[in-house]
Amino acid sequence: MTTLVLGVLLAVSVVGHALMALRLRARERLLRRAAQLERAAQQAGFEAEQERQRERWQAERAGLVGAVGESGSSLEEARAAQRSAEARAEQAVAEGADTQTELAAVRAARAAAEAQVRQLEARLRDMDGAVPPTARAVSPAVPRELPLGRDTAADSVVDGADLGPVVVRAASVRGRRHREDREHRRDAVQLRLVDGSGSPVLLSAVAPGAPDAPLSQSAATAACRALVTQLSSGASPFRYGPFGEGDDASVTSALRAVLAGVANSVRLVGRANTAGVVHASEDAQVATSLYGLLSQLGDHRERQHLVFGVGDARLLRLRAEEGTEGAPRWTPLLTPDAALAGRRLPALAEDGSNLVWQRVVTRPGDVLLLGSGAMARLLEQEEVADWYARRWHGRRPFLTSFLSDVNADIRDGGGDRSLVCLWDHGYAAALRGDEAAPWL
Repeated sequence: MTTLVLGVLLAVSVVGHALMALRLRARERLLRRAAQLERAAQQAGFEAEQERQRERWQAERAGLVGAVGESGSSLEEARAAQRSAEARAEQAVAEGADTQTELAAVRAARAAAEAQVRQLEARLRDMDGAVPPTARAVSPAVPRELPLGRDTAADSVVDGADLGPVVVRAASVRGRRHREDREHRRDAVQLRLVDGSGSPVLLSAVAPGAPDAPLSQSAATAACRALVTQLSSGASPFRYGPFGEGDDASVTSALRAVLAGVANSVRLVGRANTAGVVHASEDAQVATSLYGLLSQLGDHRERQHLVFGVGDARLLRLRAEEGTEGAPRWTPLLTPDAALAGRRLPALAEDGSNLVWQRVVTRPGDVLLLGSGAMARLLEQEEVADWYARRWHGRRPFLTSFLSDVNADIRDGGGDRSLVCLWDHGYAAALRGDEAAPWL
């Protein structure tokens, strides 16, 4: 019985599996058929799309071919226009060569014109304000008479030198009063190089002769020459050189010895020219003041000077101070008091009480003026001082221009105008303008 049941169950199971396999095969056939239909549909769509693309491409190709055929004439015209433009460009290049030549000639002419303009501007600056407001119309003054007397000298003298960064000018001009009275010029100036204990030193000398001394012109000239002799005779009178760090007593002693030698030379002039004159006072006949300025040469950031002398003369400095908008101003550096200004050579006190001296330092751009009392008093007039400041600051004047400036017809006390101007340019390279000064 059990065996029968198991056989029935086994038969039922086999039948069930057979039915399931039949169903699966039927479903597989349906799916394969559906897939075939879908692939067929896709293939048909792809072929249809290819046909459409082919038709569109053929239509576009036909349109392009027609467009090219229509634009053939335009292309030829464009090529012709290009050839014409190239021909015009070649012609322009040829004309440009001629234009460059003409342009070079124009530039050369323009450079020459600009150089002439600069030259004219420089001349205009020289003539700018030919006389200060206090002057008369005619400048410079012209003597109307020659002087009378045996101690006469030239109406005006001028000297100068360009010593690298140091530019110096000297002039002595007969005063208006002496011209009107037919009297001679009594002052003298001197520029020389002297031994500075190993290196040359510039000596600038101004000797204002006494206005009431008949032989003061000869005395002033002799004093300048004797000063050069005293400072150039063998060994230097200064123990450490004129700009050394020696004490004031040694400098005073050396300068006193120099001026004593000068006084002896001036006194000899008086003795030679007053021989046989009754009641003639030798010293009164040849009275003269004398001031010297020793200056370092070469390139210096701070240049040393030593000014010394006896009698009436002044030392002024022209400098554009900071905070004054660059306007140069005259500053007195050495002004003897009234008592010493009235005591002249050859009456030099043995104790050296008449001697006045001072060390001075200048910097690039400064101008030193060592002048007679008459010239210094002229610069006390504000308008005149400003005029000379504009004329001389930062300049290197020609000798004729400098003499003309000194000889300007300006109303003053009428005394001789004698002075030495020294321009300190610091370094020669800065003066030439080809390179900067070392400290810049």
